[in-house]
Amino acid sequence: MTDDRLRKVLEGATQLARRLSPDRFGPATSALAIAEGGSDRLFIRLVDGGETAVALSQPGAGWEFDSYVAVGRFLLGCGIGVPEIYGFDHEAGVILMEDLGETHLEDALHGATPAEIRSLYEGAVELLVLLQTRVTAEMNRSGFLAERPFDEAKLLGETDYFLAEFVGNYRPTAVPASFDAERRRLAERLAAEPLVFMHRDFQCRNIMVKDGRLRLVDFQTAHRGPGLYDAASLLKDPYHPVPRALREEMLEDYYRRLEPHGALGHTEFETFRETFILAGIQRDMQALAAFAKLGLRRGKARFLESIPSGLELLEEGLRDAGLFPGILETVIRIKARS
Repeated sequence: MTDDRLRKVLEGATQLARRLSPDRFGPATSALAIAEGGSDRLFIRLVDGGETAVALSQPGAGWEFDSYVAVGRFLLGCGIGVPEIYGFDHEAGVILMEDLGETHLEDALHGATPAEIRSLYEGAVELLVLLQTRVTAEMNRSGFLAERPFDEAKLLGETDYFLAEFVGNYRPTAVPASFDAERRRLAERLAAEPLVFMHRDFQCRNIMVKDGRLRLVDFQTAHRGPGLYDAASLLKDPYHPVPRALREEMLEDYYRRLEPHGALGHTEFETFRETFILAGIQRDMQALAAFAKLGLRRGKARFLESIPSGLELLEEGLRDAGLFPGILETVIRIKARS
């Protein structure tokens, strides 16, 4: 973004804050761009004395802009810790919302003691269970997200993405003949799972820690989808890989927390764990594709730093599953060239 464009965005966000919340923000309001993530959106912190807010600027205000408002307000109405949305200007492409601070779960995990790490993941699992029980019940009652099933076509779209951006662009590699049939079996298996509220990017950079409470952001791409996809996003996260022993404990905790709600049907833990492994394979292929695209096409080189851990997690899942030799061979070839 050019300096002139940034100045106009900051000015627009400040004017919106004064208009929507004149009791909080006056002429002395200052605006500062917050470090960007993987999207083209810009986040701006507004400060006037002791009052702060965050403005999300998204030129063009497409469907993700509208979805951010709709999903955010839906989740807040369900009692989930998301930023309160104070108001928005669709024409300007700006949303004004509560400031959740600067501490992501990833930040809190760095330097934490083993007990603190366990407590943070327990809190994240508890938040995930709320999404898949309380929020899912309200989603089903109200029909919210009925037009957004994360179905077999969407799952296949993610592995198309992996083939194009990671296999084809990061380390151009020929794939075995069995690759396509294997990814289709994977998609078919995950698409058969019960549909719950699915954040779709439930990882450590999309969970904030404020006043000792975990808060959720970046929820605009929510779908009705398989719950274990979000669990894999958290527990097989390349940004902050969870040690295998702790991951297994958290998966059991997640299972036990879901059980009293009848959210598991008659699924035994071992079947649940097997499906989690499949969801991890799917999710890590998607993540690797995103890292390659952001790092190589968008010039955000820091995302390339997470590729080695993503490859390790993907290989581990493929070996654990023992069902996808063609995908595993592809990963081994790419690792040999990295």
